[in-house]
Amino acid sequence: MERLTKFLQHSYLSLLARVTPPEVDPNSEEADDIARLLNLALLAVPVLAGFVAEFAFFGIWQLALSLALAGVVMVASPWIYWKSASLAVARESFLISLFVFKLFESMFLASVSSPGSMWFIAMPTIAILLGSVLSGVCWLGITTASLLVLYHLYGGTVSMFGNVQQNMDFMYTFSMIFLSVGIVCFVAMVDASRKKAFRRLQDANAVIRQLAIRDPLTGIFNRRYIWERMQEEEQGAQGNAGTFHICLIDLDRFKQINDTMGHAAGDLVLQAVAKSIQSEVREEDCFGRYGGEEFILILKSCDSFNPGAFAERIRQRVAALSLGELGAKIQVTVSMGIAQFRHGESFSETINRADSALYTAKASGRNRVVSAEAAPLPLSA
Repeated sequence: MERLTKFLQHSYLSLLARVTPPEVDPNSEEADDIARLLNLALLAVPVLAGFVAEFAFFGIWQLALSLALAGVVMVASPWIYWKSASLAVARESFLISLFVFKLFESMFLASVSSPGSMWFIAMPTIAILLGSVLSGVCWLGITTASLLVLYHLYGGTVSMFGNVQQNMDFMYTFSMIFLSVGIVCFVAMVDASRKKAFRRLQDANAVIRQLAIRDPLTGIFNRRYIWERMQEEEQGAQGNAGTFHICLIDLDRFKQINDTMGHAAGDLVLQAVAKSIQSEVREEDCFGRYGGEEFILILKSCDSFNPGAFAERIRQRVAALSLGELGAKIQVTVSMGIAQFRHGESFSETINRADSALYTAKASGRNRVVSAEAAPLPLSA
């Protein structure tokens, strides 16, 4: 069963690729309309075969042959689109073929209440399903007018063609079954399109959300998102949900890199440092660009976590960076200031204490970690 499912899926995707121009975006509305057109053409195959067989069984060859001819156009509608590059042409070809046959069938049976006339209600639905409300409204007017004309010409009488009269109940039942199947499939297609559009909207919103919270140069979180996270952490800490540390990280002598090697080199340094630090950040922490050459870390506290040792590991990792792609051997280092959030203060006050510790690290010779609650941490040997 799984193999059959994969085969059918592969065959369907191959057909869809054949009738979809390469320039059409797979995520576009046009691509959805093409897929619905193909689905409708595939659905028409068993329905048409069933009715042709029915008419042939009762010896109504006029209807069997005319439906077969109309069916060729209906099933070929995706390839009509591929040749014409017009969904409107393909859609109207399908609908006109169905309408002409059903009108002929109703006139052939000389009855507005013939089994074929009930299919008129499907045509506006198909038009809307294939992407055009205007076409649906037009076909609603056409089919309504056709039913009124049929009623005026024939009333409710049914022609006595061969054994049609005695089998009319069966023909009604047969037509109702296939019409019901068609309507269910139409609704399923609409629902599938709605769900696909909703998923596409969710994906687009996710992309927009990421663009809104990410720094475009380094790809890490931007200051706006970091600010939101600090507010959340402050509320959690005030509610006794644990505490956190704020770590400010500043590149040493970054202006000198920009002045001597250019801003493009400075951007590469920022990207390399951000990537290096991000690789050390735990899942529960939050790392972002605070502004210019300054970064910020929100570190969640736990019993086994030592923020000073963690910051020292980051300092060492940055100091060991190799930036050979810049074409010159440069040493990149960072100075870091850490402060633990205290109950009763705001996160802005915690940042100020971390900033003071960072200033101390800079004044003490750079390339070091200083905690607001302790003396400067020694450099590793």
